[in-house]
Formats: sequence, C-alpha cells, structure tokens
Amino acid sequence: MAKKSRRARRQQTPSPSYTPSPTATARAPQSAAALDNGHVAAPVPAPRKQVDFSSEYRYVINDLRSMAILALVMLGVLIALSFLIR
Repeated sequence: MAKKSRRARRQQTPSPSYTPSPTATARAPQSAAALDNGHVAAPVPAPRKQVDFSSEYRYVINDLRSMAILALVMLGVLIALSFLIR
C-alpha cells in the first residue's frame, strides 16, 4: 500500500479539446475503397501466421511436470508431519 502524503494534490488543468483544422475536415477520401456515402471501408486484417505451440513452448511441459511433482512431495511431507505432530 502506498504511503500517505501530507502534501495537497495539485489541481489538474483540463487539456484543451482537439479541434481539427478546416483543411483536415474539408478533404474528401482519396482511396479507391471509398464508398458512395463518403465513408472509407475498414482495412482487411492480415492473415495470421500459424504457430506450432508444442515446439515453441516445449520447456513449459517439463516445468509444469516438475512443479506438480514438487507440489505432491510437499503435500506428502505436510501429511506426514501432521501425523508426527499429534
């Protein structure tokens, strides 16, 4: 948790709103993808590259396996200690 400060917060001044220049609003769409009503069509997303995750993250399976074995050993130690302490 952050330490409390005794200093008063500075008042943030609101940023001036954006007003586009008259030349930016007067331009007509110049692309071939412009529709009849003046809107430009959305760009087509690039095809995604297929990634073989089994080769990309082959070390993850070994790490998960070692963590599972460690968790089971620790659980076994806790159970054994619970019987010894009583």
